[in-house]
Amino acid sequence: MAARLLIALVSALALVGGGYWWGHTATDNAWQAKHAKALEAEHAETAKETKRADQAAANYLTEHLDQEDRYAALNATYQDLRRRVPLVVPGPVVVVTRSESPGPDSPGPDERSAPATAVDSSPVLTLAAVRMWNGALTGIDQAAGSCGPAGPAESTDAACAQGAGITLDDAWANHAANAKACADDRQRYQHLIDFLNGK
Repeated sequence: MAARLLIALVSALALVGGGYWWGHTATDNAWQAKHAKALEAEHAETAKETKRADQAAANYLTEHLDQEDRYAALNATYQDLRRRVPLVVPGPVVVVTRSESPGPDSPGPDERSAPATAVDSSPVLTLAAVRMWNGALTGIDQAAGSCGPAGPAESTDAACAQGAGITLDDAWANHAANAKACADDRQRYQHLIDFLNGK
């Protein structure tokens, strides 16, 4: 009887050990399969993001090269325009006349109006300067008033040499506003870059 008991005990232990070994192996296999699936998904996601990043970089480089070409063409056009047309011309001379209508106390018909007085005016930008300024901001050569890229050079030059009515003070105020807008954009982009870099 003791022998049977011993055989039964050894058999039970063998069954428990075998079951444990089988369960452990099955658990290991399931974990390995789950881990392999997770790695495969991670590799697929990495490959997808790498492809997206490569496409974004290629798009940026293409657009950057296009922009460089556009600005080079603009620069050549504007350098040629600058050789032919001034960027600043004297502003219109304002003439102030003083005239008094004869009243009851006036000495008589011999009274004459006071002489005209010329008031100095600030220099103004030409339409060529405005066209170049706007093109530098936008990257596109567009007409400013009657000063446009189309048409024969002679008629274009005459139109482009006309004063635009924008003084140097006006131009400086516009430049300061544009510079501030650029500084604001740079600050926002730097904060975004720092955020994306985890700083």
